[in-house]
Amino acid sequence: MMRKITIILVVIMLFMVIGCSNKDVIKHSYTYKGENEFWTTQYKVNATGTFTKKNDKLHYEGNSSNTLTVTYKKNISKLSSVKHLEISYKSSVGGGKITENYNNGSPKGKTYTMTSSSTNGVIEDKDEVIKVTINLDGKIQTIELKTLHSQ
Repeated sequence: MMRKITIILVVIMLFMVIGCSNKDVIKHSYTYKGENEFWTTQYKVNATGTFTKKNDKLHYEGNSSNTLTVTYKKNISKLSSVKHLEISYKSSVGGGKITENYNNGSPKGKTYTMTSSSTNGVIEDKDEVIKVTINLDGKIQTIELKTLHSQ
């Protein structure tokens, strides 16, 4: 009987601590996708934001990590004549760019990855469109990335 009362008291105390918490944690995990005849693209956003109320003021702490992956769909030999490759992206909160020059050769891989992270920064909106631009020796392709509705 004493053990049962102790367990009940522990459970009640846990509810009180959780109920009185001034901390609210929000997690975001979005995947934006797009493709064309030659490329598949994916941009992942993983972020956690913590809102804490201290002295009647709301404080925010957050971190995020983002990964852009661009993969060539065709045989890599079709890129053998490429001398300059540039892949860039633009979102509402930032962007990035990969630049490669192949003066003594050609691209060896089909997949290009760019990662970034931030602390206390702003993250992309789930419903926005992210634009990826692929420049192969001045021939430019633009792909729009959108989130899947099932997320």
